[in-house]
Amino acid sequence: MKKVLMLSMVLLTALVAQAQLKVLPTLKKGFAKTYVTTNTFDIPMQGSVVLTDETTYTVSETTADGYVIDMLTTTITSDIPEGSIAGQILAASMEMAKGINIKLSTDKNGSVTAIKNYEEVRKALDTCCDNMVEKLNKLIPQLSTVFTKEALKQQLMENLAEQRLLASIKNDHGPLSLFGKTIMTGAQETFVNQQGLQLKRMYFVSGKNVTTSESLDMNKEDIKKLIIAQIEKMAPAQADMVKENIDQLMESGMLKMDVKSTATYEFDDNCWVKAIQSEATTETAGQATTTKSKVVCK
Repeated sequence: MKKVLMLSMVLLTALVAQAQLKVLPTLKKGFAKTYVTTNTFDIPMQGSVVLTDETTYTVSETTADGYVIDMLTTTITSDIPEGSIAGQILAASMEMAKGINIKLSTDKNGSVTAIKNYEEVRKALDTCCDNMVEKLNKLIPQLSTVFTKEALKQQLMENLAEQRLLASIKNDHGPLSLFGKTIMTGAQETFVNQQGLQLKRMYFVSGKNVTTSESLDMNKEDIKKLIIAQIEKMAPAQADMVKENIDQLMESGMLKMDVKSTATYEFDDNCWVKAIQSEATTETAGQATTTKSKVVCK
């Protein structure tokens, strides 16, 4: 009996040891990787929109605390159905990142810790946001009757604030998102995405592959507070009406929010990503959009 129990414990320990991965990437000055990302958005009543970008990651500095990785998107192409307003908005939002060199500070294990040149990035994004607001008002003329240009720009800039932009780089399914982590099967974590939604993530490890599964981790009251806060900032004149009717609106499904996603990462021997495949479904105001993404190292 004791021998069988001991053998079982040894086997269990071996399985747990195998089901983990330390993502410690090769980092030295001059090291570079280029990735092509293809996103396919399935938008209700507007068909599928395909957006492709090419982004290069270059280790530009070695510091006392870690490294600096330059992230530069150089090429963006799109395939948008005629008349797809949502597709044009998505393409315009992706274009905002084109040509802006973002310098990411990391610790010694490669985990991204800060945007080193955020002030420079913010100035470039400020001009991009002005152009985006003009684009939005041109595509959706009635938008100006609900939101002022100033409110729209403020919301865009908030989504591109340093901590939110950093969270997007660290938490979205990108080449750097798992750098520095020791990942075990069954491990869980919570994080807040760029839209302010709290998500729960679970990890599964198989050799040099990692699969993640995410879901919304907010109750009804959390969602209500988030919606009201957004309305108060962007359309204060509508805030009282929304507050009075928010329970009814949520029960009707008009304000339903949900997020579910999965992703599989395939790592090379140097712990840089070889490929990522992901799928996410986001439901906002009763409308669900599915996004399939494929990231491939050139």
